Amino acid sequence: MIINCFGDPGLDAAREMVSIPVLGPCEASMHVAAMLGHKFSVITVLERLIPELELHAQKYGVGWKLASARSVDLPVLDLEKGREQFVGRMVEKAVEAIEEDGAHVIVLGCTGLAGLDVQVKAGLREKGYEVPVIDPASTALKIAEALVDAKLTHSKRSYPAPPEKEIVGYP
Repeated sequence: MIINCFGDPGLDAAREMVSIPVLGPCEASMHVAAMLGHKFSVITVLERLIPELELHAQKYGVGWKLASARSVDLPVLDLEKGREQFVGRMVEKAVEAIEEDGAHVIVLGCTGLAGLDVQVKAGLREKGYEVPVIDPASTALKIAEALVDAKLTHSKRSYPAPPEKEIVGYP
């Protein structure tokens, strides 16, 4: 199961409720980014999401590798209005993250940006930067597939099922 939001809402609760792998795209892509380079930056859609991303990096144990979190300050739905402009802003922010923050890997900070990694990577290559660009949706999917193939899932010592209790107050 993959949560289709980079904020990983309900991730821990979902892991408690089921015995199959449950992945959050933020956690999955941050860990992959930490493996692929010394520092990574997340490029997200809205400025207001940055504090949450920084907290997630700390929670997931990779905060020391987070070079920065930057925003294109465009709602993801604006992608429908102009893909080229959106990709251009993503590339611009990624270049800033590389040049100013020392990022070696770029993570797209929204699952609504699925598939843009190829265009952002091409835009960075045109500017002379050969760095990995991570699509969080496809990254989470591939890790989920690997866990299923390996017959692995989350530890119930870490994510125990809540005790059953009677539901009262409903007809």
